[in-house]
Amino acid sequence: MNLFEHIKKFPFLVAPLAGYTDHPFRMLCREYGASLAYTEMVSEFTMATPRLRPRMEKLTYFTPDEKPVGIQLFGNRAEMFYDAAKAAEEMGFDIIDINFGCPVRKVAGSGSGASLLLDLPLAEKIVQNTVKAVKVPVSIKIRSGWDDKKTVFLDFNKMAEDNGVSAITLHPRTRMQMFKGRSNWEHIGILKSHSKLFVIGNGDVTSREDALRMQKETLCDAVMIGRAAIGNPFIFKEIADETYNPTLRERIMTAARHFELLYSLKGRFGMLESRKYFNKYLKGFDRASDVRQALMKMEDKDEILNFLKNMPEARSIINDEG
Repeated sequence: MNLFEHIKKFPFLVAPLAGYTDHPFRMLCREYGASLAYTEMVSEFTMATPRLRPRMEKLTYFTPDEKPVGIQLFGNRAEMFYDAAKAAEEMGFDIIDINFGCPVRKVAGSGSGASLLLDLPLAEKIVQNTVKAVKVPVSIKIRSGWDDKKTVFLDFNKMAEDNGVSAITLHPRTRMQMFKGRSNWEHIGILKSHSKLFVIGNGDVTSREDALRMQKETLCDAVMIGRAAIGNPFIFKEIADETYNPTLRERIMTAARHFELLYSLKGRFGMLESRKYFNKYLKGFDRASDVRQALMKMEDKDEILNFLKNMPEARSIINDEG
């Protein structure tokens, strides 16, 4: 089946999120209904250099259960994107996304991500090399522009159309906005009305209602959900079923499974990394903060799993909910 026909059946995706969208995160989101998930950003230089690829093994690892799965590349060396994209396709990724939108200083300040919104010719060379290298679809992810003085999303859309890109994701903030203020969904609607590409909307989708409203107001082909899915893969099932609401038992058991997946993939580092998810999964019940604080101090895998699966502070609530 064509990738975009697959997405149309449930047009809600997982955004690439630096520091989050590894295999465990993506796997849980896919299990709860997301039609596609992307890796974190991966450097074009690292992907294009065989001796460096082992550094990215944890970022690029996926299992057949995740497919379709996408990879997001970033960088500013146009000549590297050909080999990087080819390597990604050979690894089995179903779509390659190019990041032209990351606003953080470490990325944009080095000439990558959102800084390429200021250099359309270089962005075009990157796109050309990527599309030339692979048979799988190529997408781009952009912001509305660098600042409020000039929006460039329609210029980038035209460039993408002219160079064989299949999909475009718009986060309708400028780089200078970073993550402040409200994203301008009107830009997504304008893009959709002008574009021949598969248009994906992104930005300020924090609930089922937001996701459906973005789809209705902008007529975008799909909605990409990012931070709202952290510790909350349930959002995709909530979108599909308005009667669904995860019980506390389900949230705790999902937190335990997320922990096990992280530990299996990353060992002790995964155990430490799981702490940032516990704050999201474990909230909204009596003494929840005490539970989270206790987990933060634990440094043994079995202790953490036993605590989660036999959580005394939540037992009465769990029993009430079944």
